Amino acid sequence: MQITITADDVRALAQSGDEDPVLALIDGQPAILPAAELDDHDHVICTQVALIQALGMEVTDAEAEVFAGHLTADLPR
Repeated sequence: MQITITADDVRALAQSGDEDPVLALIDGQPAILPAAELDDHDHVICTQVALIQALGMEVTDAEAEVFAGHLTADLPR
């Protein structure tokens, strides 16, 4: 089963008000949650800090689409 990260996932991570939010695979599904809530078996896809470093504070729809594609391509198979 191929997991796809969407532009909505990227935008939600960018806008998250959680403390130290991350986009992670939780039980095989992408989810945004505070890093402190991760379990050992969860896989971090991207942090909000890394997203902001890559795209800045304001993420356009086009940037979100492209970034989501890169994240999807980088997922373990």
